[in-house]
Amino acid sequence: MGNIVSYIQENQRTFAESPFNPVDSLVFSTLCYFNYEACGLVDPSSPERVLLHDVLALADWRTLTCASWLEDAKDTRAFLHVLMASRRFRGVELAFYANERSDAVEKQFSATTFVVPGRVAAQAEGAPYEGRACGMRAGRDEFACLAFRGTDGSFAGWKEDFNLCFKEVIPSQRAAAAYLSGVASAVEGPLVACGHSKGGNLAEFAALVVDEGAYARLAGVYNHDGPSFLDDPSPRIHDGRFATLLHKTVPESSAFGMILERRPDYRVVQSSALSVFQHEPFSWQVDGDDFVYQDALNRAAVFFDEALDAWLRGKTPAERERFIDTIYELFASTEASTWAEFQEGLFANTRRLLGSGTKLDAETKSFIWKTLGSLGGILKDETVRRFRPSPSTWLARRREAYDRKGRRQ
Repeated sequence: MGNIVSYIQENQRTFAESPFNPVDSLVFSTLCYFNYEACGLVDPSSPERVLLHDVLALADWRTLTCASWLEDAKDTRAFLHVLMASRRFRGVELAFYANERSDAVEKQFSATTFVVPGRVAAQAEGAPYEGRACGMRAGRDEFACLAFRGTDGSFAGWKEDFNLCFKEVIPSQRAAAAYLSGVASAVEGPLVACGHSKGGNLAEFAALVVDEGAYARLAGVYNHDGPSFLDDPSPRIHDGRFATLLHKTVPESSAFGMILERRPDYRVVQSSALSVFQHEPFSWQVDGDDFVYQDALNRAAVFFDEALDAWLRGKTPAERERFIDTIYELFASTEASTWAEFQEGLFANTRRLLGSGTKLDAETKSFIWKTLGSLGGILKDETVRRFRPSPSTWLARRREAYDRKGRRQ
C-alpha cells in the first residue's frame, strides 16, 4: 500500500493506456491548490493552455504551494518531484485558472481545468461518450478534468464553509456552477468534476445544477471529504444517473466530509494519519489504481457525526447564523486575515480575542455559552449512550467478576 505520491511514481502508464480512475481525481484535486498565477506562466484571464510539466519546472515551489495545506505537508516536495518525472501526467495541460476571494461577500473560490490526453471511463449508464475516447480537438483524444479548490487559509474561506450550515447556496457554489457551464461551452468532449474538502462540495453542486447539455457530458463527479448540503440543490440528486456519476470518499475518521451528509452512498478510505489529520490527501491509502477501502467509519467518527448532526438539526438556521457570525467577528477583531497570521501572533491575538469576548453584551455572551453548552450536552449524551454497557452486559460483567472472586477464594 502507498499514497498518491507512490501511485504517481509507480503508475507510468498514460491515460490512453489506463483510463482515469478515482486516485487520479484526488491527484487533480490536490493540484488545484497550487498558486498558478505566481509562476508567471498562467494568465487567469486567458484560455491558453500551459503544460503542467512546464509550470512545475519553472515555478518556485515555495511560492507555488504557499497559503495552503501543501505549504507544511511533509510529502509536498516528493509529490512535486514524482509529478515532474511522471510519464502519466507529462502531457497534462492546464487552462481556465480562476482564483477569486472577497471578504465583503465571504467568498473564496478557485478552480483549474486540466486537459488530459487519453481516456476517461464513462461512469453513467447511457453516457454519450461510453465505449470510445472523445476528442476535444480534431485528431486528439482527451478530456477535461475540472478541479475545484478546497478551503485556503483565509478567514473568509473558513467562514464560507461554516455558512453551509445555514445558507442553501453560498457564493462559491454559484461560481462553481458558472465555471462548469463556461468551460463546457469552451471545450468539447467528456468532462470530469472533482475536488477535495469544500472543493468536493463545489464539484457536486455544480454537477447538480448545470445545464442539461453540460450535465450529459459528465463522465464522473468526485467529492473527496467535502460536506453535503443543507437542502437538495436539485432533483438530480435522486436520479440514478447522478448516483452512478458520483464518487464520494471520506477517510475513516472523517468529520468535515460527513457534515450534513444524509445519504449512504459514500465509501470509506483507510488513512495513515490520526483523527482530523486524515483530511490531508497524502494520508489516504492507495493500492494499485484505487483506494484501500473499509466497510464503515471509525466509531469515533460516527459518534461525532451523529452528535454534530443532532446539534445542527436542533438549532434554527437563524440561531446557527448568529452563532457563526459572532465567532467569526471575534476572530476578525484580531486584525489577522488568515489562520497563519493568527498563529504568528498567537499570544497577542488570543488575548485580543478573549478581550473582545468580554466586551460582548450579556445577551450575546449568554447565547454563545448556551449554544456551546447544547453541543457539549449532546456530546455527553452520545458518549453515555454509546459507551455505557446495556443492563444485560452490565449484569454479565458483574457475574464474571463474582465468579473470578470466588475462584480466587
